[in-house]
Amino acid sequence: MKFLQVYAVVDSNYRLLWVGGEWDEFALQNAARNALANTVLSTSLMAHIAGEETRALTAQMIDTVLKQKRPLRLEYRCDSPSLARKFQLTIQPMKDNRALLVHDLRDAWHFSTPLNLWRYDPAAPDCKCSFCGNVRFANASDWTTCDEIGDRHPTVVTYEVCAGCRAEVAKAIEEVLIGTSANSAVEGGNIER
Repeated sequence: MKFLQVYAVVDSNYRLLWVGGEWDEFALQNAARNALANTVLSTSLMAHIAGEETRALTAQMIDTVLKQKRPLRLEYRCDSPSLARKFQLTIQPMKDNRALLVHDLRDAWHFSTPLNLWRYDPAAPDCKCSFCGNVRFANASDWTTCDEIGDRHPTVVTYEVCAGCRAEVAKAIEEVLIGTSANSAVEGGNIER
């Protein structure tokens, strides 16, 4: 597994002030030429996040970190059609009411059967969870992991957040609010940049 880290700095209005690490490489791996560094700088992070609930939860996490001046950590999945990828998101407070978002690739493995390539459409009948990548097919109440779906993965999806991931985000926010982010490299402080 190749080491991969993607960074972004946002202000309190979620404007992308800086991106780094393997930002462009990751964008190209995901067929997102419109998300290259020179294209996204000075735009809103929220303009690049699919799904209203996902945008709201991301804003809530950033706002909590900025207000409490404590870091937040959350594991999530960001799969490609051939590769399952587990990341850790760390949102770290910075000076001047800014936040550093670091996405660390923690694990990756090939799907036994590659998934169909998918695209986002807010009117799609099938849903994909923005945080775990599971799929809820139209007229179904349960979510199915991509590891089980294979070539049955829908080609058009809308993004939502499953109940389990909603609970994980709430737990990460609660840990910041009560100050239990004990394994932070800069506990309770701001990164100077």
